[in-house]
Amino acid sequence: MARETGQQGFRRAGTVQETELKICDLCGSLNLTTNRECFVCGWSGRFERSQEVVHTAVEIAIQRYGRLELEDLTDIQTYRAHPPGFVHRVREWLGRMWQWLSG
Repeated sequence: MARETGQQGFRRAGTVQETELKICDLCGSLNLTTNRECFVCGWSGRFERSQEVVHTAVEIAIQRYGRLELEDLTDIQTYRAHPPGFVHRVREWLGRMWQWLSG
């Protein structure tokens, strides 16, 4: 079951599921999966999406900073809140299948 990170303080987004996060392979920053590139370093290559790794990164960030804010995951100026629709869920599922098949 996906863990919500909202209790630690997403002021603008409500709650964010760990399944909605990824980690930049270049700089290691947590990003929303909707970010096309890392909002910290601009990387647009591969992102780590393993739920175990993302979960660990979220726990480390919360231990280090006390809570996660939306500002810690995306560029607030370009952020648009939208609930994941059917197409988004299918893309996520296909991505997980691709990782499973290639890994």
